[in-house]
Amino acid sequence: MKAAVFVKRHPICCFCGWQTPATTIDHQPARIIFPNKLRPKGLEFPACSICNEQTAPDEALLALICRAAGSHRPNARQDFQRLKGLVGTIERRFPGLLKKMGVTKVWVKNRGVLVSMGAIDVNQHQIELSFCRIAAKLALAIYYETKSRAAPVGCLINTQWAHNQNVGAGQHVQNMIGLIPTAATLRAGRWRTDDTFFIKHYSEAGHLFTGAIFHQAVALIAHLIEPRIKKTADWEDWQLVMTPVPGKGIIEAH
Repeated sequence: MKAAVFVKRHPICCFCGWQTPATTIDHQPARIIFPNKLRPKGLEFPACSICNEQTAPDEALLALICRAAGSHRPNARQDFQRLKGLVGTIERRFPGLLKKMGVTKVWVKNRGVLVSMGAIDVNQHQIELSFCRIAAKLALAIYYETKSRAAPVGCLINTQWAHNQNVGAGQHVQNMIGLIPTAATLRAGRWRTDDTFFIKHYSEAGHLFTGAIFHQAVALIAHLIEPRIKKTADWEDWQLVMTPVPGKGIIEAH
């Protein structure tokens, strides 16, 4: 669907509140996450330009880490030739981050099926910020998908992420996702994206829980609470608490 037609049907940005006009279609998750950017239709959302563009470098970073240190599935589709472009994007948008991660060499051979990157240090604040922002954006998207309205300004989104190399965190995330009953996947005919992406969600009484898995390598977890819901005694901040702000996008809550 053309953007002009889509935003006419969905005139308000679903990410940063009830009053910001939508001007673009935002795909969640982004095409760059999928092998060769091949993504079936579905999970498309109205967004202002700020919200749409804000997470582009974050999504490039997620795509790189999923490919570089990701799934151990023997049948995983590989498009490692995209690594060079992702590396260039990250170097421009996050100067010095790749060096901190230990990414010193990227080379591709035989049409992009052989890659050497060495050990990658994913324990970086920028990675945490980027991935938690994507987790929050997915929660806001699912809120819109299930309720047909944007989440109210002032909602809080508790977020965390885990990588499959962290055994303890990975098991914790799997346990949490196992408790969430509803799944949303992309599909076109017989083509499903479960091997690359799936998201589960559950909502009740002003709460929304989401858990997304990318390439069986990275998990993004979020708990959105509406402003009318007060934090209970058992509320515990995870890695970052995010909130949508009109005109600014998704930022850390203070």
